[in-house]
Amino acid sequence: MNDFDVLVIGSGVAGLRAANAAADAGATVAVIEAESDIGGRSQYSTGGLLGAGTRFQLEAGVDDSPAALYEHYRRINHWRIDAGVAHRLAFECGPEIEWLAENGLEILKVAPGADSDVPRVHRTRGGHAIVDVLRSRAQRLGCEMIVGQRIERLVVDDGVVRGVATATEELSAGAVVLATGGLGGNPRLLQRLAPSLVAATGDWLLPVGGRELARYAQGDAIGLGESVGAALAGVDVWEATIRPGYAEVSLQLLPGWIMIVDRAGRRIVDETADIVEMQSALLAAGGEVYAIFDDAAKSAAEPPPSAPGATRARRVNPDWRSEVIDAMVAQGSVYQAESLADLAVRAGVDVEALSASARRYNEHVAAGVDVDHRKDPRVLRALDSGPYYAVPLRLGSIAYTSAGPKIDSSAQVVDRSGQPIPGLFAGGECAGGVVGVHLGGNPLASCLVFGRTAGEAAARHAQRRAEGPASGS
Repeated sequence: MNDFDVLVIGSGVAGLRAANAAADAGATVAVIEAESDIGGRSQYSTGGLLGAGTRFQLEAGVDDSPAALYEHYRRINHWRIDAGVAHRLAFECGPEIEWLAENGLEILKVAPGADSDVPRVHRTRGGHAIVDVLRSRAQRLGCEMIVGQRIERLVVDDGVVRGVATATEELSAGAVVLATGGLGGNPRLLQRLAPSLVAATGDWLLPVGGRELARYAQGDAIGLGESVGAALAGVDVWEATIRPGYAEVSLQLLPGWIMIVDRAGRRIVDETADIVEMQSALLAAGGEVYAIFDDAAKSAAEPPPSAPGATRARRVNPDWRSEVIDAMVAQGSVYQAESLADLAVRAGVDVEALSASARRYNEHVAAGVDVDHRKDPRVLRALDSGPYYAVPLRLGSIAYTSAGPKIDSSAQVVDRSGQPIPGLFAGGECAGGVVGVHLGGNPLASCLVFGRTAGEAAARHAQRRAEGPASGS
């Protein structure tokens, strides 16, 4: 007799959703977490959930459907994603949001998100709120929570995954679900599976949330999956956010009153752009750019006025408050000069190009229209009051890594020939390639959809095994 019907490795949103689903299907479940707390890196996320065709969209007057999301999602990924996986994600992320709401999660509003053609991101009070709902429900269903135990290997018998082993014991199960999160805290795996990320960010590279959260993103599913012949998908697909070098834990959205230029002194992007657009702009610019602003902008930085339907205005980011900038100037992390020409020399930026970019930017401010990059005119501020400042910026905080064991549309891990590996399932960030090359608010939605799918499929597999060899292994 097995210790449990289903063992779930990892306790973030994907793992907890898998546990709920398996328990709902009648399985006995244990969630095994390597760290001392439940929630993984999911609990620190902003908690935005992608969904289409929800009642929350309807209440907000948004006309949308899962079919529209499916077509849009495949198109923005240039059809480089498994249709079955994309279809399940598009058609089931909305019902997952409804299910969470029915179980007590507060949906604050529906907002636009990266890559979305209509508002599809359902805002919550954060990842911790989602984790709280899932953990409480799983515990009420009798799921056991085991913390402080890292899984060292899968137990395999005759090609079938039948349990797991820690450093001190083995646990048998009818099925195992991998939900171990990403690999952004593991430098060795990043070099191997996200080399372009390492090349683009260099020594600035940190998980979102800083070094403290690296422990939640060790890529455990890679070694466990490969040990049983799993194929990998999503290699070198990732998302990173921009940050100043002096801020290890930085908010991803920048203040609207800066002008961003590349090393050649050319303005490159709407400074309030979303994650995906900003990442693309920085990569095209060679990875290292500068935020340029003057003393008037620094001193007068306040939240922009709110307006119905506004999407680009940003609140003040604490990394950019006047006293922080002054401290970083004294520390040598921010350049300061009385003229733009001197600032360019100090920062190593082309003098004539920076001056030309500032003149053109000031023309946009005066006209009230950013002709080049269409930034919200309410946050445009002229560059005309020295001293001037230049803050070095890079992509430096890993938001998401896509590499992991490949799954099919039933969340079963497949081998290098595309055949399912009996007894092994996966969901969430560790399930390779699910979110495609453009994310757009998808990671938590993927955790929910494929966490639930994995939990249900694992419970079915365990039940078939319990019924005997004639019903399948």
